[in-house]
Amino acid sequence: MFKKLISVSLLMSLVGCGDSSDNGTTNTLPVMLTSSSVSFYIAPWQSTAGTLTLINDNTGSIENIDVANINDVTLPTTTLNFHHVEFTSNATTLTCPSFAGCGRTVRNNPNDQNSNRRIDYQEVMDMTLSYRADFFAAPGENKVYLSPISSVISDNNLDISITTQSLSATPFYHLTHSQLNDSLEAELLTNALTFGVILKRAADIEASLNTANNTVVEQQAQLASLPLYRTFADRYVSENLLNEDGNQLLQSVVGEVKQKLVMIGNASNISPLERDEEQLHSRELLEDVRNIIGVARLQEQTYSDELKQKLTEFETILGEDSQQTIIVLANVLYDVLYNFSPLNNTDAGVYNLQGLTINYQQSPYSWAISGQYDEHDVQLDLNIPQWQVSGLLGNKVSGIISAKVIGKDAQLNADVSDLVLSFDGTDDPFSNDQSETTGQLNIETKVSLESANSGVLTGDIKLNADRFVTPFEELVTVVSGFDFKGQLVSENQTTQFNLQAIEATPFINEATQNLAFAVQLITPLNGAPDFQFAYVGRLNRLADISNAEIALRLKDRALEINLRTVGNNINAVIHGAQGRWLDVKQKGRNYSGGLYFGDTQIADVTAVRGVPGILFPDGTFESLF
Repeated sequence: MFKKLISVSLLMSLVGCGDSSDNGTTNTLPVMLTSSSVSFYIAPWQSTAGTLTLINDNTGSIENIDVANINDVTLPTTTLNFHHVEFTSNATTLTCPSFAGCGRTVRNNPNDQNSNRRIDYQEVMDMTLSYRADFFAAPGENKVYLSPISSVISDNNLDISITTQSLSATPFYHLTHSQLNDSLEAELLTNALTFGVILKRAADIEASLNTANNTVVEQQAQLASLPLYRTFADRYVSENLLNEDGNQLLQSVVGEVKQKLVMIGNASNISPLERDEEQLHSRELLEDVRNIIGVARLQEQTYSDELKQKLTEFETILGEDSQQTIIVLANVLYDVLYNFSPLNNTDAGVYNLQGLTINYQQSPYSWAISGQYDEHDVQLDLNIPQWQVSGLLGNKVSGIISAKVIGKDAQLNADVSDLVLSFDGTDDPFSNDQSETTGQLNIETKVSLESANSGVLTGDIKLNADRFVTPFEELVTVVSGFDFKGQLVSENQTTQFNLQAIEATPFINEATQNLAFAVQLITPLNGAPDFQFAYVGRLNRLADISNAEIALRLKDRALEINLRTVGNNINAVIHGAQGRWLDVKQKGRNYSGGLYFGDTQIADVTAVRGVPGILFPDGTFESLF
C-alpha cells in the first residue's frame, strides 16, 4: 500500500507538466529544528502551589522548582525527548467538588461547618492527590493535563496503550498543536477524572464509617478502579450541565468528554507498549493516513460502500422513534415512582396517570403499569423489595424490572434486571412535601431494541433522568443521557458498538431533547479485522462525511480526523501520534496545506496534475492516496 517516494521532477515527467494549483511553481521548506516548551494544568480543588519536578528520560536530567501556581508555569524542554513530570501540592486538603456533597462524615468533624454530618459542596476534605505524567516533547508548545488518572497511566507505563484503546491520536492528557475546543475538552476531561477519583475516595470513606464494613480507603488512584472513577466522573458531567452554577462551557464539548470517559473507563487487557524514537521528518503519519484511507476509501470524499452501509443501518435503527422509546421508559418510571410510592406515602391501590393504569401494591412494593404514554404502548412490571438510603449516592432504592415500550416503528424490551432510583436535594426524601425535591433516576438493565425493516440492537443500557429546578424556577424532568453497549445484528452485519447520548442544553428548552451522541463501532472492514470507527455529533449525520469529527483505528494506530465542507471547498485536519498532524485543503483540483510536527511545518501539501501529495524539503514527493 505504501507508495514509493519519487522526486518531483520524475513524477512530472510521468504525468506531464504542472504541480500544486496547476501554476507550475513549488515552494519547499527549509529544514529547521524548533525549540519546545511545556505548560501544565490541574483541576481547581487542590492548591496549585507546590513542588514541580521535570525529568528528561533521554538524558536523565532532573529539575525541581517551587511554584506558586502550576497552572501559570511554562518551562523549556528538549525537543523530541520523552519527559516525566510530577507535581506535589503544598496542601494536604482539598474542597468537595460536588454540588450534591461528598458523603457522610464522623460526628464533630471540624471540616463539617454546618454540623450536618456531611461534607457539603466546597467544605474541606482531608485528602491529597498525586499528579504525574509522561509525555513526548513535540516541537513548539506542549501542554500536560495532570490528574490522578494520568498518574496511574504513568506509573504503569500505559500512555501509549490507553491512547490506542481510547482511539486518541496522542495521550488524552497531552496537547501539542490544538484549537480552542481541544484545550477546553482536555481541561474539562481532567476536571471530570479528578472529580471521579475524589468522589470514589469519599465513597470509600463513607463506607468505612460502618464498623462492620472492611472497606479499604484508596490513598492513591488504582488501575483496577478505572471503571469506578469513570462512573463517578459521569456525575461531574451531569452536575455541571444541570446546575445553573455549573460550567456551561461543557455543553460545547460534552460529547467528546463523555466518549473519552467511557473509553478510559472501559480500557481492558492493557499492557505496556514500547516507545518509538521519533525523527522530525518521519513519514509515519503519512503511512497511517494511507493505511486507513485505503480501508475506509475516504479519498473518494465518502465512506466505502461497506462502511457507509453499516453506518446508515446503525443510524436508521437508532433513529428518532427508537430514541423516544428509551425516553418514554425513563419518564414512565420517574413519573410513576415519583407520584405513587413511599416517596409521598401513597396508599396501595389502582391509579391513573396520563393514559396509564398503575396497580400499586405494598410489602413488598410492586407496580403493574399498562396503557399509553406519549403515544407509546407501555407494559411494565416493577418490584422493589425494600427502600434504602445511601449517603453519598443519594437516597436510593433498588429493584427489578420487566418492560415493553412500543412506538410507531420501534420496540424496546427490558428483561428482569437491576434498577436503581436515587434522590438528592432534600434532607428527608420521605417527607410529605416533595414539591421541591430534585433527584436522579438511574436505570441499568439489559435491553433489546428492534426497528421496523432493520436489525436488532441488544446489550446493556445505563440511563439517567434528572429532576431539577431550572433558572426560571420550574421543576422539570429530562433524560440527561444514556450509555448503550452491545451489538447490532442484521442481515448485513454483526457489529459491536458503544453509544453515549447526553442532553447537552437542558436549560434552553426542557420540552425538547437536544441529545449529543458519541458512537464507537468495532467491525471488520474491507479485509481489516481490527478496524474501529468513532464519531461525535448528531446521530442522523453519522453516515455523512462532509462535516464530521471521527476517529479511525487500524493496526493499533489511531487517527483523529476533522472534516469540513463549505461549498466546493474541503478541509481535513488529521491528528496522528506524538503531536503530528496534517492539514489538507482542497478546492477543485487544487490542494494546499502542510504536514506538521507540533507547531513546525515539515512539508507542503501540493498537487501534480491533480494528484495530491506531500512535497518534502529534499524535493521528494509522496502521494496521499
